[in-house]
Amino acid sequence: MDKYSINPASIIDEAADLSMRLTGTDFPVSIFPTRIQRIISEVHECHNYPTDYIAAAILTAIAVGIGNTHLVQIKQGWVESPILYIALIGRPGANKSHPLSFAMKPFLDYDHKQNQEFEKMLAKYNELMSMSRKERADSGEEQFPQEPIRKRFLISDVTPEGLSLIHAQNKRGLCLWADELSAWFKNFNRYNNGSEEQFWLSVFSAKTTALPISGPAKLVGKITANCRKVVRKITMGI
Repeated sequence: MDKYSINPASIIDEAADLSMRLTGTDFPVSIFPTRIQRIISEVHECHNYPTDYIAAAILTAIAVGIGNTHLVQIKQGWVESPILYIALIGRPGANKSHPLSFAMKPFLDYDHKQNQEFEKMLAKYNELMSMSRKERADSGEEQFPQEPIRKRFLISDVTPEGLSLIHAQNKRGLCLWADELSAWFKNFNRYNNGSEEQFWLSVFSAKTTALPISGPAKLVGKITANCRKVVRKITMGI
């Protein structure tokens, strides 16, 4: 006689999957692993966040976490990276911001911690640079201090030139988080007559983009990898 044992975990997983199907969401939540589906379901039940918004926000967070560490080879010579442009669309009060804040919290916490560390290192760097090379050597410090770099995952309100520099310092990848999609569109070409729209299309296609960066070295920055955009808009504002 065949023995059948009840697995509590599988029952919970099946219940979570059924619950997600019954919510009537248009987002294909079943694409996620079971544990992620359960998080989406529980967040929806506890906070009443729209399931589509939670799922889209978590999908974006996953892409941010992967960054440039992995690529998917579709076929020979065709690879794709997790570059996503995602917009949460809804009327005012539709609870668009909270799901994003929930999904992006690990990155917000990381960036906050890194910013605190950066400020300490920058203060130390400025202190050393105020000394002469001899004074630094006499005090046992490096004669040629390296300017600190701020590590981050998230950026907002950035020009293509600024993004090129930040990306060069954070090669794992970045996420541009614009709270209002209409404001992001209005900022296109605010500093020049170039076509910022074409720039972002090139970024989405993972094409190398060379941009002049103003500064003492007059460097040319290259964006060669992931920039994922998290954008939120109110339909009445477009």
